[in-house]
Amino acid sequence: MKSIKYITLGAIVTLSIFSAVIYSSCSKDECGAVTCLNKTTCQNGICICTKGLYGASCETAYRDIYAGDYKGKPPDDPASDTTNILRFVPTADTTNFNSMDVVWIDTSGAAQLVLPIELNNHSTSGSVFNVVPVTYGILTYTGSGTVTGYMASMSVRQEDTSGNVVFRNFYSYNR
Repeated sequence: MKSIKYITLGAIVTLSIFSAVIYSSCSKDECGAVTCLNKTTCQNGICICTKGLYGASCETAYRDIYAGDYKGKPPDDPASDTTNILRFVPTADTTNFNSMDVVWIDTSGAAQLVLPIELNNHSTSGSVFNVVPVTYGILTYTGSGTVTGYMASMSVRQEDTSGNVVFRNFYSYNR
């Protein structure tokens, strides 16, 4: 009778230890209920956003916040009208959320120049950007600037094939 008690007690203890090991070895899927958007990944229950995206599910691209028309007056052209516009347009690229185009629209409403830009150093208060070098005819354009959801500034360098350089500055363009 005593041996049956020891066998039963041993079986209960063994079963308890076995159950504890099995239970503690199971890992919980912390990302099971998390949905990450824009081809981002989940790690430890948190979406890891790629550059250019933010939000709990990486649902917002900074470039979408900056999209729109910014009106102003270039300081290096005092005769210009305040109807000059810098139009920030997100590209259709779904793998690089940092690419946009800036379209310079003159006082007549005609698009004068389309400059591809690359956003970087993102924050909710704005981003800096670089103009991706682009050539139209004999002119090559480069530059840089800043953009927020309500203001944009940009310096553009225009150089012809002879090496002549012109700078165009666009400051304090407001939405």
